[in-house]
Amino acid sequence: MLQRCGVETLGVRNGTVAVRIHDITQMPFDLILMSSVMDGIQATKKLPSMGITTMIVGMTTLYDKEEFRKEFMEAGLDECYKKPLTMEIIQSLIEKISNNA
Repeated sequence: MLQRCGVETLGVRNGTVAVRIHDITQMPFDLILMSSVMDGIQATKKLPSMGITTMIVGMTTLYDKEEFRKEFMEAGLDECYKKPLTMEIIQSLIEKISNNA
């Protein structure tokens, strides 16, 4: 969906890889979409301590309990949505980033 909006993307397998990519390359990102699975909470906590000020948006499943969503938000998310993300949500996030640039 992001690519259909003309956004350049980089997808990684899990939060650990996302942390490593930033640590090694120092690549700047405008938006980080973080899944609640595969250590997403730990990565969300780690990235700001590495100097990341990028908007981090969490994506949870319909089956995630509210306590889990709360823990994910407390880890440092800017926003959190249930999967699957819609085109409207993607466009809204792109607009927020564009307005803050």
